Amino acid sequence: MTLSFKKIRAISTHFLSKTVLFWGLFLSLSVNAPSSAENLDRPTIGLVLARSEERGAAHIGVLKYLEDHRIPVDLVTGTSIGAIIGGLYASGLSAREIESLMLEMDWEQALIDDVPRQDRSMQRKFREDQFSIPGTPGYQGGALKIPSGAIQGQNVILALQDMTQHVAHITDFDALPRAFKAVATDIVTGEVVVLDTGNLAVALRASMGVPAFFAPIEVDGRLLVDGGITNNLPIELAQAMGADVLIVVDITSPMLPKSALGNLLTITDQLTRLLVVNNTQVQKARLTADDILLVPDLADFPAVDFSAAADAIKVGEETIKARQQALRPFMQSREAYRAVTKPIVRAPTIASIELVNETALANTVLRQRIFTKVGDRFNLKQVARDVNRIHGLGHFELVSFTQKQKNDQTVLAISADKKAWGPNYLHFGFNLESEFKHDSRVSFLVGYSQQEVSQYGAEWLTSASIGDEPSLESSLYWPLDPAGSTFGYLSGGYFDRALYDYENALRTTVYALRGLEVAAGIGFEYQGSWRTTVGLRRTEGRAHAVSGVSQRGTLGFDESSLEWRFVFDTRDDIDFPAHGAIIDASWSLYHEALGSENEYGQW
Repeated sequence: MTLSFKKIRAISTHFLSKTVLFWGLFLSLSVNAPSSAENLDRPTIGLVLARSEERGAAHIGVLKYLEDHRIPVDLVTGTSIGAIIGGLYASGLSAREIESLMLEMDWEQALIDDVPRQDRSMQRKFREDQFSIPGTPGYQGGALKIPSGAIQGQNVILALQDMTQHVAHITDFDALPRAFKAVATDIVTGEVVVLDTGNLAVALRASMGVPAFFAPIEVDGRLLVDGGITNNLPIELAQAMGADVLIVVDITSPMLPKSALGNLLTITDQLTRLLVVNNTQVQKARLTADDILLVPDLADFPAVDFSAAADAIKVGEETIKARQQALRPFMQSREAYRAVTKPIVRAPTIASIELVNETALANTVLRQRIFTKVGDRFNLKQVARDVNRIHGLGHFELVSFTQKQKNDQTVLAISADKKAWGPNYLHFGFNLESEFKHDSRVSFLVGYSQQEVSQYGAEWLTSASIGDEPSLESSLYWPLDPAGSTFGYLSGGYFDRALYDYENALRTTVYALRGLEVAAGIGFEYQGSWRTTVGLRRTEGRAHAVSGVSQRGTLGFDESSLEWRFVFDTRDDIDFPAHGAIIDASWSLYHEALGSENEYGQW
């Protein structure tokens, strides 16, 4: 519990001893309370951190200097990367803890929306193996639909929740170790939105939603993007929070020169920079003579180059060192300075699990992927894995979690947002096969899938192959239970492919096979790692020699078979796996009893 008192000044020596006794008792009761100017006879110091795609790490250099020189910070405001670093600092993390997080973060992985391959369903793995070109635009009512951002932020939100887990129970940002407010923009109304309540990780994600790069995120019914568009440097907000003196770090990206405006992307970037620069100037006009403005020289830093973060931190330190005379009055003695520390919170017991599911899938489908149970202690890694398993089904734009307090109990709330461009998608692939000594075969694949056909996630996929071996196929995958552990399948289509005869390792004849085939069966799957199927397949058509020495002419074929297939696939990557294994075994029995012209078995 944080106790707050107004500034106490000694009125006379008569009360001095009582005052000292009072403060000693107060400090003993509030050793974990945030450092606040209300507790000290000094001005309230506010920290204001701006946005910039390539320059954000400079903020960390400023924080390191403030801590090393015992300059307290009572409240923080920030936008985008400024909100992230400022929010982490407000949560009680030290500058060096934030530095470690930023430098050790796998940013390439964080900016990839997909979950690890081992958390994806086997059905999704099969589809991704077939269609090798990434990206699945939606197709509805004859119109193409694309995502609202290049990155939806799935792994970003999980990373932010990991960094802020120690304050997940705090929903009023004034109650953080340092008071904090982030800024976002309502993309519908164009209004500035101040984020000061709720889940801190969600607020930080909302503030950093650079339009077109990050998809907007909905918070309390409002669709939010990067706050820099409307209030890049929230000086007025910090003043309204009660700051007497501001330390303002402006890392705003400058306008691009004429020579750089050569394409649509740079023109769009320039428009964003224009909005940011203009509102930044409006905010800077509110600075007073007592405030300290820091403008790190980051002109030569490349955009979105996370490898340059360490250098940007040094620039931030050098910039604030140049203003040490102005900062000297705010330095505290070792005795007076109390560093704000990260709260130590015991993992709460989960009293219930709430699920918000926007798709047509039954809630039981999602709950089958949640291994966390009521009565468990909250385990971040376990919950993150649960979230990944749900997202791995492929139906969701974003899956996130928060901790809520209801009747003094902890509720785990998992939210699964549907894809705005789904649930019907286009898929594309490209295949190239070569025998080196002979010809190569090239084909381009296009597919159209209708997903969420049933409450358990049935999928109808129609695909066509264009090229050396054209084909047309339609298939139906129908799960029979929420876990998808049992399913039925049905497929049918036309094929036109080549068959080769060899003699003494030399190709002698090339046959063209054209025909129709249908297949149906039942399958079993276990947690996205293996699948086995048993079914019947019937194929009929004609084959004729298109080159070589064959004298057989045109041949007809009519075959029916009982098929079994087993696939074990735990690879972390399809093309260049570093971990996992793949086993793909199949067996077919052709028999007259099934309607086949010939009888034989084939592996």
